[in-house]
Amino acid sequence: MAKILLAEDEALTALAIQELLSDYGHQVEIVATGEKVLASVAAERPDVILMDIGLAGPMNGIEAGHHIRALYPIPIIFMTAYADRKHMDEVESISNAYITKPMSIETVVQAIDAILLHSA
Repeated sequence: MAKILLAEDEALTALAIQELLSDYGHQVEIVATGEKVLASVAAERPDVILMDIGLAGPMNGIEAGHHIRALYPIPIIFMTAYADRKHMDEVESISNAYITKPMSIETVVQAIDAILLHSA
């Protein structure tokens, strides 16, 4: 079981992912803004962060990811509808995986499992 921070500003999407990952035995906290990502990481120290690029508020997922990388060795999986080279290049140095939406829960679980196995 992993403690996962899910940064997703679309409530229905976030709840669906949370429910599915909970079925796999993971503990999932949902936040919708970059600022809340940083606060949660500082307080909770999750095992993995699932991060959307587009978040509510002034700080997007890429900016939050750069702040996290500067302070913590927590793996970040970006999940986003942006499949273009520009966005992939922007997250390359701060992501452990990049999943494009729409995505299957199996793809997300495989990415989490691979990261947890590698960091064990």
